Amino acid sequence: HRMPHFGTYNGNPLVMAAAAAVDDVCTHEALAAAEQLNEGALSAIDDVIAQYELPAHTVGFGVKGAVTWSPAPVRNYRDYKRTDFATAELSWLWGVNRGILTPPGLDEQWLVSLAHTARDNELLVAEITELAQALRA
Repeated sequence: HRMPHFGTYNGNPLVMAAAAAVDDVCTHEALAAAEQLNEGALSAIDDVIAQYELPAHTVGFGVKGAVTWSPAPVRNYRDYKRTDFATAELSWLWGVNRGILTPPGLDEQWLVSLAHTARDNELLVAEITELAQALRA
């Protein structure tokens, strides 16, 4: 029995070649370096949050990072609903208007790629520092 399975990249040979190349490019060393970049960014942003006493915290795992606009960690749906979504949207728009493009959403998330550099992290931290200064002005 046949069943159609539709999708933007289903069976695309270029996408399949790119997926296969990931095994060659994403070595343990390359991923460790990207994770180290992310950990550095999270640590620097934690320092900004503490310095400016922002009602926010960072969340990170591997190469993924986020700023969540809630003073307490989000553990369930009720916690998430208490997030300051207005400030989260402001934070996202602030970054977009300064060339920091993260996915739109109600928490500021990012993924560190193998192409990112320490300078990229410095730009992210500087943008969040400017926002913190503006919020506390």
